[in-house]
Amino acid sequence: MARKAKVVPETPFMNVKDAARVTGLSECYLRKQLKEGNIPHIMSGRCIRINVPALLRQMDAVK
Repeated sequence: MARKAKVVPETPFMNVKDAARVTGLSECYLRKQLKEGNIPHIMSGRCIRINVPALLRQMDAVK
């Protein structure tokens, strides 16, 4: 599935919901990948912030 346009996030770190919107991936898929350690992220307590630019680079490298 091709993405329509590159989106440049305003901030490099986003919560799961916003990262799903930007990448076009489902929240469920992102959470599964986070649990497996496949997505660059940081945690502060229970708060997860995904490094969206790094995730987009990973997605481009897989293609």
